[in-house]
Amino acid sequence: MEIIKSINDEKKIIFLMLFLILLGFVYSLAAGSMQALRVNKLEFYFLIKQFSAAFIGTGLIVIAYKIPLDYYRVIVLPLYIVTVMLLVLVFMFDPINGSHRWINLPIFSLQPSELAKFTSILYLAHYLDKKNDEIKELLTGFLPACILLGIVVLLVLLEPDMGGAFLIAVVAFSLFFIAGANVKHLLGIVFFSLPFLVFVMMMGYRKERLISFLDPWSYHNTSGYQLIQSLISVGSGGIFGKGIGNSTQKLYFLPEIHTDFVFAAIAEELGFIGALILIITILLLFILCIKSALKQKDNFKFLLIFGISLMIILPALIHIAVVLGLVPTKGITFPLVSYGGSSLIINMFFIGIILRNIKELKCE
Repeated sequence: MEIIKSINDEKKIIFLMLFLILLGFVYSLAAGSMQALRVNKLEFYFLIKQFSAAFIGTGLIVIAYKIPLDYYRVIVLPLYIVTVMLLVLVFMFDPINGSHRWINLPIFSLQPSELAKFTSILYLAHYLDKKNDEIKELLTGFLPACILLGIVVLLVLLEPDMGGAFLIAVVAFSLFFIAGANVKHLLGIVFFSLPFLVFVMMMGYRKERLISFLDPWSYHNTSGYQLIQSLISVGSGGIFGKGIGNSTQKLYFLPEIHTDFVFAAIAEELGFIGALILIITILLLFILCIKSALKQKDNFKFLLIFGISLMIILPALIHIAVVLGLVPTKGITFPLVSYGGSSLIINMFFIGIILRNIKELKCE
């Protein structure tokens, strides 16, 4: 115990991050190999791409660690404009699985909605600190921020990426709340958005997913198929699992098992113990991140780190809830573990910013 206490928070965060990334490498191969063969790629295809993303992410960690947090305030407006442009640009590319989420370049694919997560947090942290005295005012403080943020959320929703839009909205709501926004205004936005949310949820495949979530076995061959296979995967793992690489659900029974359902693959192969270790790891990482935020006396930096910390833990919790059938099926990756280059890169960048915050706290 004394040895653990002697390790500083920076090293603990790096260790936890590396553990999650290495686990992601394992399951990019263990769960992704069959998926790669299905699309006529080498079985190491997803592992190589994930490793390449981690290489880029490592560079971003180094860069983020060297950039003073106050510098980000200088690029708020340019970054917002670039993000909106990229979110519009995705509609000029052919859809993948029915969604316009990626900008396909010769070497790699870029998912602007991942950048939108950071842009939204940075914008709000800057705005809420700058307008600290006016945030309780509807027209001069609260509403302008909602409009600019709403543009980003709407564009992400139109891709469609309801999971990404939901994450941005929830983190934004949290930042507004802790910054002291009027609760009546917050509730007003929620109630104003509800009819639109219901309308979106009742359109096309989303309606089918919602109905099948309530009774997946009645739709076992259609919209309930993925959830049922996920539950089979988790349940068949037992206490200790089947062993790494021995998943049967990866044999094309559970679609997207290496991305949106990687927790199911881990639960199947490593069992309840392995799944519990993963949950504890991401919770410890979140606690260390929040700890660094709470130590920050600068309001902008506090809001920035707090928002980033939420953007790390919330996707993980929703991912697990989806896999376990606690919420309707939605494509949300597990941070640092699920296959997905843009997701891995932005989350490693987040870690770099948090490490920089800890460094600045030591210099105060």
